[in-house]
Amino acid sequence: MYKIYTKKPGIPLGYIYKFLLIMRLTTVLLIATVMQVSATSFAQKITINKKNASLDMVINDIRQQSGFDFIYKLDLLKKAKPVTINVKNIDLIDVLKQCFKDQPFTFSLVDKTVILRENEREKATLNIVLEGKVTDTLGHPIPGATIKVMQTDLFTKTDGQGKFRLSSVPADAVLLVSYVGYNTKRVAIADLKRPISIILHEGLTRLEEAVIISTGLQQLSRNVAVGSVAIATAKDLENSGITTFDKALAGKLPGVYVRSVTGRPGETGQIIIRGVNTLTGNVEPLYVLDGMPLQEGEVSGGMNALISNGIGNIPPENIETITILKDATAAAIYGSRAANGVIVITTKTGKAGSDYINYSGKFGITQKPENKFKFMNSQEKIGFERDLYNNFHMSYERSGRVGQLLNLVENGAMTSAEAEQKIAQLGQTNTNWIDELYRNAFSQSHNISMSGGNTKTTYFTSLNYQNSQGSLIENKFQTAGFNMKLSRFITNKLLVNLNLYSTIKRNVEGQAGMDPFKYAVFANPYEKPYNVDGSYAADMTYREIPYTIGTAPALQYSNFNILRELRENKLTNNYGNVRGQIGVEYNFLKGFKYTGNVSGSYTSVHDKDESYAGTYRSWINNWLNKSSSNSNVLSDYNRGFLEEKTGRTMDYTVRNTLEYMKKINKHFVQAFTAFEFGAILNDRFNHFNPIYLQEYAIAGYPSWDLVPDTRFMNLDLSRFGGTSTRENRNASYIGSLVYSYNDRYVFNGNLRYDGVDIIGSNNQFSPLWSAGVKWNAHNESFLEKYNSIISRLVLSMGYGYRGSINRSALPFHTYTLGTNVYNNIAVAQAFAYGNPVIKWEKKQETNLGAEISLFNGRINTEFRYFKEKVNDLLDNTTTPPSVGRPSAIVNIGTMSNKGFEISARFEAIKTKDLLWEVSGNITRVKNNLDNIFEKTVPNIANSATRNIQGYPVNGWYGYKFSHVDPENGSLMVYAKKKKTELVGTEVVTSYTDELVDLSKTSTAVLQSDYVTSYLGHRDPELYGGFSTRFIYKSLEFATTFVLATGNQIMGFRDRREGPTLNPDDITASRTNRLKENLNRWAQVGDITNIPLYKNGTSSYTQYLISTDLEKGNYLKCNEMSFSWRAPKSLLKQTALKTLKATLVANNLFMVSNYSGTDPETQTTFGYPNTKAYTLSLTVGF
Repeated sequence: MYKIYTKKPGIPLGYIYKFLLIMRLTTVLLIATVMQVSATSFAQKITINKKNASLDMVINDIRQQSGFDFIYKLDLLKKAKPVTINVKNIDLIDVLKQCFKDQPFTFSLVDKTVILRENEREKATLNIVLEGKVTDTLGHPIPGATIKVMQTDLFTKTDGQGKFRLSSVPADAVLLVSYVGYNTKRVAIADLKRPISIILHEGLTRLEEAVIISTGLQQLSRNVAVGSVAIATAKDLENSGITTFDKALAGKLPGVYVRSVTGRPGETGQIIIRGVNTLTGNVEPLYVLDGMPLQEGEVSGGMNALISNGIGNIPPENIETITILKDATAAAIYGSRAANGVIVITTKTGKAGSDYINYSGKFGITQKPENKFKFMNSQEKIGFERDLYNNFHMSYERSGRVGQLLNLVENGAMTSAEAEQKIAQLGQTNTNWIDELYRNAFSQSHNISMSGGNTKTTYFTSLNYQNSQGSLIENKFQTAGFNMKLSRFITNKLLVNLNLYSTIKRNVEGQAGMDPFKYAVFANPYEKPYNVDGSYAADMTYREIPYTIGTAPALQYSNFNILRELRENKLTNNYGNVRGQIGVEYNFLKGFKYTGNVSGSYTSVHDKDESYAGTYRSWINNWLNKSSSNSNVLSDYNRGFLEEKTGRTMDYTVRNTLEYMKKINKHFVQAFTAFEFGAILNDRFNHFNPIYLQEYAIAGYPSWDLVPDTRFMNLDLSRFGGTSTRENRNASYIGSLVYSYNDRYVFNGNLRYDGVDIIGSNNQFSPLWSAGVKWNAHNESFLEKYNSIISRLVLSMGYGYRGSINRSALPFHTYTLGTNVYNNIAVAQAFAYGNPVIKWEKKQETNLGAEISLFNGRINTEFRYFKEKVNDLLDNTTTPPSVGRPSAIVNIGTMSNKGFEISARFEAIKTKDLLWEVSGNITRVKNNLDNIFEKTVPNIANSATRNIQGYPVNGWYGYKFSHVDPENGSLMVYAKKKKTELVGTEVVTSYTDELVDLSKTSTAVLQSDYVTSYLGHRDPELYGGFSTRFIYKSLEFATTFVLATGNQIMGFRDRREGPTLNPDDITASRTNRLKENLNRWAQVGDITNIPLYKNGTSSYTQYLISTDLEKGNYLKCNEMSFSWRAPKSLLKQTALKTLKATLVANNLFMVSNYSGTDPETQTTFGYPNTKAYTLSLTVGF
């Protein structure tokens, strides 16, 4: 008999039993492995021979031989009996047992510490109330310091006067006292004198020593935090020469892929956590600043989102910690906004005591890009053009300068002698266009902060300024900001926090109507920037226009010079943001705390695009719809232009939280509930003036009488201007529960109920939840005697849901108003039906983890396995005509990610004066589109990525290269031949690989009889990094490498990458070509990979070929630093508290076989990343 169970959300009970069994077995295996590998380290051999010696003397001998510390009450040894012992090469544990077997006290091992206790059961179970104060070395109180009772879940924080109170504390307990920026201190209660006073010393805190983890909504003891979390501290950022914190994280955190998409100053990178989770929505994580989430408009609030990204507003010098929540157990409390992970940023706060002034200055040089492409020099290009003209006799418009001169000779417009004289002059010029357009750029940034306070009030304020030249000429970026954090204890139970953040940015960049780096690579070397008289020389062979010159000669522009374009056309981006947060914390009753927070921000973005009259950019961007008339463009329509765009974003968030935390014997409970609501309002405005007199700053419109030609009858009126407004509202109910038994077995549950107005009423609210369990195995009694080896051993499991929504997938009907008017009312030119059944994308996750720390933290490793599935995936779907719209974004698919993370840190050498530390991490993410709209591989002539069911997201599809036929120069590829047959009543389509001549087979035949093949995917499947750090006294050397592999990106192919879209080889040769084209197929028997040149397009110029793709693998030295920190002995002679100088090199070198500029950017051109050198100085008073 069988019983059938219906599917229910959650984890089947049997899985939990299995998981607990696996945890036990895993622990046994880990212990066995560690014991085998580390038996020598644990079984410390002691030799001692004493007769009737004092126990104090014996302890000193053991301490010297083993390196273990002893903690005991000072008067405890007065009760000790004399010790007689004679052992040789005996294990430490056995020696201790022999020493204490007849003593009136016992011992226990914690890390490399032996703790002595009175041998009375009632003493071990006696609980006391502990009150005390935490100060720094100058006696100033430290508010917010964490006091944790070791081997329990009990912890508290000091109040505004540095005082604390703990109840139900075991009399033999050991306290762990910590605060950011200070060395963690371990102290036994038995050693503390009354009144209790604990002094912390300033120092650097390692990641593994983090006692409290902040999720933004709550603070959790590390022992009860179940989810997958990565933490970066101020130490990880301070030696970086990078001015945005996101790029400084590259390669340092497992599961976090940071990609530098551009080298333009001020632009932020892209952060992807555990792969892509959506096809149509935002892929960026949620950012939380000092406990409050940043609304989407704050993160990218403007038209130029790269410089208006709000994440770039936070100076790295102001950041205390960055906590990244990677799985549902950690991030589900942020619900529908957490599908891509959560980044929690905590900025620095003031400390009670003396006032501090800190200055940080950075001065850097960014190198201009290198042209590593092997293009022809002038002499090679001249010979190449002669050969082409002799074979194809191209028209004047399709030729380079040499072909143009030979064409004039052939048509009788020039003598052969005159042409050869001019060709000889061309050969004498060999312009390096990289040197003309790019420079070694200087940058500087300054940050000055003041902090301090007293027992009631603390403050932190900072001013920052950055001025950076771009490596591209005429590019300059500036930013300035002011931040303030103020905390005030109104009473010992009531705390008020006030935070203010403000930033302004300005970016100015010359505009050429084309990619300057592409021009620098493809421009013919015989073209020159200036004439002999110093005027701008015209480039007659580089034209990047979307019109066919042969059919529209009126569209030729004869005076193009890129230097003139960059200097006379400007795009100015202005950005401003101000954000405020106010919060109150009130502790009442026993264990209850109320927290109320309100945050709001205002962002303004203004883009001003100016083009000078007569420039190429003005010519191609005027307001007229051009046709193929043979007459010239009227000069009245090439009089410059002014286009301005303005955007504003206002948002607010309100949250009320009630939290309860209680320790009852071995039971610990921490729970909270919260209600949060907010809104964001965006409005945009733009206008276009087709006449702009830049020197007078006058803009206007031409006379309508100047439109006599029929080719200008259709004016592009849509460019004149427009407005848009959008408002989104959201509300959430949040709950969380943490339960721990005896600091060993932990349960964590989270529930969030999210609602947004953009979805509509049908599926407006979505419940999202997570649950996780954790086993702190190192706290088990059977592992206590191995604490000197196994400092920490944790197994965990989490399961839950997160969500996301594409806000452009509107459930409402939309109208687009046009320029036609009826009865004084604008008439709609387009109408689209909404999707009333739009739903949340839901991400279902399972996460397994193991952490182990050995030898008092000298070796730390962490392993995570994750499996994710996105249900109700939104995909752009073709709809039938009856729907009233050609396509719609619909919940139609599923997508999965699975993989693992491994991280490790090892202190190879650790002495008083020397530390050598090595760390690394690796992440593998396997993506698959399980079910989406496009289910078969299409046969489309393009080179873009596509999303096809059964393959990874952003897949490449094309033909597989075979060879170039040595008989005729044809490009031979493998294509999948379609075969359709009737099997019974079912039509079955099968595919077989067939060798196809792509140079001769028409596009129509390819699309009807063949399909393309999957060639790889764009996103890295494996990524990570490794770092090493040497510290010797006051000197420190550190370096970080990042790596990525397992993906394919577009390689550099000059025909496809050139200024003309999908040209034939003849037209592409108007500009410069790679030297490899000199070895193209030319005659029977030639062995080459470059096919025969044809006069006209062919299928191989339109389809993606496997040889067009290259592996995106790279290993990059992201940063290398050398720093000197002034020793305290030197500082005592000055008024300084800190002094540090650091030299940093970023993007120092890269190991990659990629033929393009930078595989990390995944683009051949754009604004390349280049080497940068920075000298920084930090001074504290």
